[in-house]
Amino acid sequence: MMKIEGEFTFQGARERVWELLQDPEVLAQTLPGTEKLEKTGEDQYESAMRVQVGPVNGVFSCKVTLKDKQPPERYTMLVDSKGAQGFANGAAQVELAAQSANSTLMKYQAELQVGGRLAGVGQRLLDTVGRSMTRQALEALNQALQARIAGDSPAAQTYTAPTQAEFARAVAKDVLRESFRSRPAVWIGAGVVIIIFLAWIILSTIN
Repeated sequence: MMKIEGEFTFQGARERVWELLQDPEVLAQTLPGTEKLEKTGEDQYESAMRVQVGPVNGVFSCKVTLKDKQPPERYTMLVDSKGAQGFANGAAQVELAAQSANSTLMKYQAELQVGGRLAGVGQRLLDTVGRSMTRQALEALNQALQARIAGDSPAAQTYTAPTQAEFARAVAKDVLRESFRSRPAVWIGAGVVIIIFLAWIILSTIN
C-alpha cells in the first residue's frame, strides 16, 4: 500500500485554483512523466505516464474519475493505472480552503494499491518517489497559476514537467533527508539506493 498525504499553499484565489485543477492541458504539462492526458467524458480522463523508479521504467495507462465534487471546495479522484511493469489503483481526496483572497491551502490524501515489478522496488523508495512527484507537480501548478493570474496567454504552456535528471536529484535528496532521521546503517543503504537510481537514470537516457 502506498500512502501520500500533505498540504500545499497556492498563491491565488480558491476559485482560480479549482479551475486550474480541472484543466487537462495544464495538468499534462506540469505532472512529471505525463505523455498524454485527455478528457474522455464528464469528470473522466485518460492518460499515459512514464514512471521510472529504480530498475522499473515503463509507460502506464491511467483512467481517472472525479467523484463527490463540491466546487470549489473538494473532490475525490479514483485512479486505475496499469502497464507492463505493474499496476497502481486507489483513490485520493483533495480539499481546498481559502486562507485569504489570494491564498489557498490544499490538503490531499491518497492510498494506492501497487503491484507487479513496481511494488518490488521497496516501500521506502516508492513512497519517496510518490512524494517527490506530488511536490514537483504542485510547484509547477502554482507557477502556472501565477502566470495565468498575471495575464500571460496561454498561461501554462511555458511550463513543462521536470526532466529525468531533475526528478532523480529530487528523489535522491528526499531519500537522503529521510534516512538521516533513521539509524546510521540506513544512511549507507540510502546512499546505495541513490547511486543505483542515478545510474539507472543515466543509462536509460543514453539508451
